[in-house]
Amino acid sequence: MQLNGKVAVVTGGSRGIGKATATEFVKRGVKVVIGDVLDTEGEATVRELNESSAGERVAVYKHANVAVYQDNIDLFQAAEDAFGAVDIAILNAGVGKDCNVIFGPLDDKRDDHLFQVDVFGGPLSRNTSLDVQIFDTHGFPSRTKVAVLHMAKHGKGGCIVATASTCSFQTPPAMGTYNAAKHAVAGWVRTLDWMPQVCGVRVNAVCPAWVDTDLLTDFGKRGVEPYWEVADALPRAKMETVVEGFLRLIQDDSKSGSTLLVLPKGLEECPRPPVFESSVNDATNRALDKYQYTMVDRYKQELKEALERYK
Repeated sequence: MQLNGKVAVVTGGSRGIGKATATEFVKRGVKVVIGDVLDTEGEATVRELNESSAGERVAVYKHANVAVYQDNIDLFQAAEDAFGAVDIAILNAGVGKDCNVIFGPLDDKRDDHLFQVDVFGGPLSRNTSLDVQIFDTHGFPSRTKVAVLHMAKHGKGGCIVATASTCSFQTPPAMGTYNAAKHAVAGWVRTLDWMPQVCGVRVNAVCPAWVDTDLLTDFGKRGVEPYWEVADALPRAKMETVVEGFLRLIQDDSKSGSTLLVLPKGLEECPRPPVFESSVNDATNRALDKYQYTMVDRYKQELKEALERYK
């Protein structure tokens, strides 16, 4: 996918990874709509982006809680109203607070908050009309669902990129619920590798190692939580490498269901684990050969029904 002239929605774009990605998009001729709950920061970021474009309006801000379906629908509609059908969706809104909970209070609201943002607000995002959407863990399914529907209704296809993490595959003990949420994002993305056959939408994820942002600052008190000594010693991935990862997944049309690691040394594909040999046999393989065709037909029908409901 060529970037110039495209339209992108970036959730969590007010600061950090989202802002860096939105800034690079504008440099490459992409119109950007930022969705966030940090209104002051988001509006300031949009002013910066518009001022950098010699007076042309290239960015819009829309308040959006990515864990709420209607907010996702409104966000993508705002992008369409401002710039036309969306081509790119960056699902990047997420939180890392209160992720060390195994011996914490039995508090439903506290424990559910991270999953509401990082998981349900990201992958499940209600489908909209963007070609590329990048969301973080919270709200990722809801954001993905909205983004897919919105792209599919225009028949242009598109690209969705989520912000996952190396914690999608690793498990530092002090970050338990964050690990679980990011594992969910990677699983969701890999599950959707068939999407191009149904509606031309690709779904991928960047998986950064530790990057110096405001996200992971509250997994425990300094001087009390011993993991801080490890965290402070971890090599950092560079922000420009994270942005490079997004660009690679957007521009490489062969990428679908990819989990791209963003490491201090650079970008590296994280391979899927092999199939467990004893869990399949010849009969299974014959059934799978048939299923790869019947599955696509079935999902095309389900998409048609979903678009009718979405309208």
